[in-house]
Amino acid sequence: MAQYIERLKDKIKIKKLDSNQPIGAWIFVIVLNIVGFAGYFYLKLNHVQLSN
Repeated sequence: MAQYIERLKDKIKIKKLDSNQPIGAWIFVIVLNIVGFAGYFYLKLNHVQLSN
């Protein structure tokens, strides 16, 4: 059981980001998520339903 817990901790542990990754791509992804959530809340506040 202790070995299982150790493996689980290793999988959950936050890894250090690689410095070779393009920072622009991460900024794009984060901004796109923010725009998506903002759009979702805008539609909810104005009672717009996209389903039938």
